Amino acid sequence: MIVSFWLCYAAFSALCLSMDGHHREVFGRVPTRSRGQGLRLAGWLLLATSFAAALHDAGAPQGSVYWVGLLTASAGALVLLLTYAPRRVGLGAVLALAGAGIATLL
Repeated sequence: MIVSFWLCYAAFSALCLSMDGHHREVFGRVPTRSRGQGLRLAGWLLLATSFAAALHDAGAPQGSVYWVGLLTASAGALVLLLTYAPRRVGLGAVLALAGAGIATLL
């Protein structure tokens, strides 16, 4: 389940950073059109991957329920980070992807 959580967090970070306002708040500039589209695509692909990981870990009935809970928890964590330390969102997304990769290997 931890893999799915980190993937959800990274996905929401990518979707968040694809928006002009949040990207400006984190990086100080608006994303280019291609960067915004790339972040949006990455976010949706990571969400799909996190759903697949949750289904793999717990099966279809429980995995889908766990996934909805993980979506809520990861979005809440991202909202808190955006509120209190917006400059750390990019680093948090990279660490989330690294954490998912490490947890997958274990």
